[in-house]
Amino acid sequence: MREQLIPLARIVQGMSQESLDETIKFRAGPLKEAATELDSVHLGGINISELAREGLTQMLRRTMTDDDKIAIYERYSGGDLSEDAARVLLGEEFDLLQEDIDAFREATADDTSDYLV
Repeated sequence: MREQLIPLARIVQGMSQESLDETIKFRAGPLKEAATELDSVHLGGINISELAREGLTQMLRRTMTDDDKIAIYERYSGGDLSEDAARVLLGEEFDLLQEDIDAFREATADDTSDYLV
């Protein structure tokens, strides 16, 4: 299943914003068969939609480079990306980036005249 998610991540990465809507669709083939089978044998069933969301979220995060992460945060900061979407892509790093930016702003606002020789 993991090997089949990797091509999905590459497809999603290459999509333009205009081609995405509320539902991401792809030919599941063996993935759908496997999920349906697991759902039928697992006590209480499984939430296939939740598994798909979680899997796609993980693959999107793995696909990103450090430069991508910076670009995503800059788009969020500029108002071009919602906080929810930025959090999906950045995960815990969203809060860490915010903390780093706040610390940097505080440091630049400090009076450094005492340190001049």
